[in-house]
Amino acid sequence: MVERASARLRRRQALSMIATAGTAALAGCSTLWDQTGATDVIVHNAASEAKTVEVSITPSDADEPHTARTLELAPHEQIDPVNDSKLPTNTDYTVAVAIENGPSETFEWTDPTVERAPLWIVVDDSQNIKFLLQSG
Repeated sequence: MVERASARLRRRQALSMIATAGTAALAGCSTLWDQTGATDVIVHNAASEAKTVEVSITPSDADEPHTARTLELAPHEQIDPVNDSKLPTNTDYTVAVAIENGPSETFEWTDPTVERAPLWIVVDDSQNIKFLLQSG
C-alpha cells in the first residue's frame, strides 16, 4: 500500500513538473501572441500596358529593407510584393516605388494598422503613383 501511494505521489510530482515546465515554455513564447498584427501590401497595375515596378519596404527601425523586389506586372495584374506574406504592424515603414522609365515616389507609412490595411500601390497610364489605405 505504501508503494502505491509513493508511486502515485511520484506520478503527481512528475505531472506537476511537466505542467509547470509547459507553462513556463508558453510564457517564454508569449511574444508570439503579443504581436500587434500584420498587414498586406498590394501593387496593382491599372495601366493598359505591362509595367516593371521596383518596390522597397523598409521598417523605420531598420537599415535594410524588409522587402525589395522588382515586379513584372501585366495590365490590370495585382501582386503582393511581400511574397504572399504580411508585414508586422508594430513599426512604421518607408515604401519606395519606382516604375521603369517612369516616375518614382516614396510613402511614409506611419500607421500600418490592420484596420486601415492593406496598403495599395496603384500604377496607371499617368505619371503618378498612388498609395491608398482604407479610411479610418
